[in-house]
Amino acid sequence: MDLTLTQLRVFVAVAEAGSLRAAARSLGIAQSGVTQQLRKLETSAGGPLFERGHRGARLTSIGERLRIRADVILGECVRTENEMRQLRGELTGQVSLGAAAEAMMRLFPALLASFRERCPRIDVHLTSATSRVLTAWVRDGSLDFALALVSNEADIHDLEATTLFESPVTVIARRGHPLGRARSLRALQDCEWVSTRPRHAGDVANRLSTLFEDAGLEPPRIAATTEAVFDTLHCVANSDYLSLEPVRLAAHPFFRDHVAVVPIKEQALSTRVCLLRRAGVPLTPVAQELASMAVSFARMLPATAVTSEAPGQ
Repeated sequence: MDLTLTQLRVFVAVAEAGSLRAAARSLGIAQSGVTQQLRKLETSAGGPLFERGHRGARLTSIGERLRIRADVILGECVRTENEMRQLRGELTGQVSLGAAAEAMMRLFPALLASFRERCPRIDVHLTSATSRVLTAWVRDGSLDFALALVSNEADIHDLEATTLFESPVTVIARRGHPLGRARSLRALQDCEWVSTRPRHAGDVANRLSTLFEDAGLEPPRIAATTEAVFDTLHCVANSDYLSLEPVRLAAHPFFRDHVAVVPIKEQALSTRVCLLRRAGVPLTPVAQELASMAVSFARMLPATAVTSEAPGQ
């Protein structure tokens, strides 16, 4: 397969725009040029990349697989171009990072302000998602690095992880919940729960289920799962559902007047919040600067223990 970057850029533009005409307009080239590049790419791929219909161009199964690869390749090209400029002393370009909810709350605002003072011409793009998703995006190169929760069971053998701080968790309920002062998990066994976890949570240890199992109780009754902690807390604050979430989030300004910790005696295991990056792949100079600053800021947090080497050290 003899692919070119031009072909991949045209292909991604069509996938994003949904039609050849719109892609040509976004690229600033003639539609015939888009058609020509796309035909060459389809010849190399050995099959059609789009299904064309009245709703526009939709990716085929081959096209969907190529889109994943194309995003990675073109992302690395942009990253390489930025790195070369930065090594020449031109502090321009972009840093893409992801942050789990607690890292966002405790680190990111002050970290961003300090970084902007040092590198005002660098665009910072922040993604918020579950830690499982953030880890996958670090792996495929979509993110330079992530500040994510890492359980002891997580498979991160291909990543470098620097522990920033521990994240203890607790049961959280709305203020005024009839069981808000419960002292044992058994008192909560008939409640329904909202759980922040990946869609395929059976693949990883689930702290809520483990907590019930260790207490000798039947599995918790899950009303719903979400992809974001703040969605979970919004549900809890406006219902009688419970959740097992980081302790510090109960004190977040958005929720502290609406949710409270349920003081049960049973405690789930805490999880590390780590800076994750691809092993053996150097960060761009400005991404390295931001990552190193994140580790330094974490060292200044109360009860923070950094247990591994900072990136680049």
